[in-house]
Amino acid sequence: MPDNGMTELDLLVGSMFTTLPEEDRDLYEEEREWLADVQELLREEGVEADLLSRPGVEVWEGGIERYRDLFLLRLLAVYLEHNQDIQRLLAPEAELDGEPDPLLVAIWEDEKPTRFPHLVKHQAEGGYYLPTDFAEPIWIAVEPDDDDDDEPLEEAVVSFGSSIGLQRELVELEGMLVAAGVPATSPALRCLAVLREAADRSIATDLPIIVW
Repeated sequence: MPDNGMTELDLLVGSMFTTLPEEDRDLYEEEREWLADVQELLREEGVEADLLSRPGVEVWEGGIERYRDLFLLRLLAVYLEHNQDIQRLLAPEAELDGEPDPLLVAIWEDEKPTRFPHLVKHQAEGGYYLPTDFAEPIWIAVEPDDDDDDEPLEEAVVSFGSSIGLQRELVELEGMLVAAGVPATSPALRCLAVLREAADRSIATDLPIIVW
């Protein structure tokens, strides 16, 4: 975490409700209707998740300093599992902000496999991890808000990963990073530690991880 406490990516373990009924009953009911719809869409994909209970509950907050750190962690994961040299990625001057890495793109497009789908194939900003076990992240279409006149009415999607699957992947990946000589001070390992704590808390409390 930076000294000023600012992070580019924030995580919360808690309820997906953002409003309590006593704060704004109409907004609460709108959120409840949306979450019920999402819960049903997940059920159609074979994932049982309770998104409606415990509104307002928050048990943990954390943050990742830079998007770049998550991107580096993803790259290290797929490079190691596909037997690619990681030294370029560990160089202080490594350029990671340009075009997406071809190996990552191939995995995103299902042209290559990965053992780390919940880390690699989940959207980087936004989305959720649910405390239930399923194989790959699920992407669900979200209806646009037609009350917002400033934004084009385009369909968006949001991804739902498994915090159980993420925890399993991070345990395996941490061992691989250590064995490959990745320094303990690496921002990738700091990022991994934050994600691991979020996954652990999510599983222990049976609450989602919210990423924004």
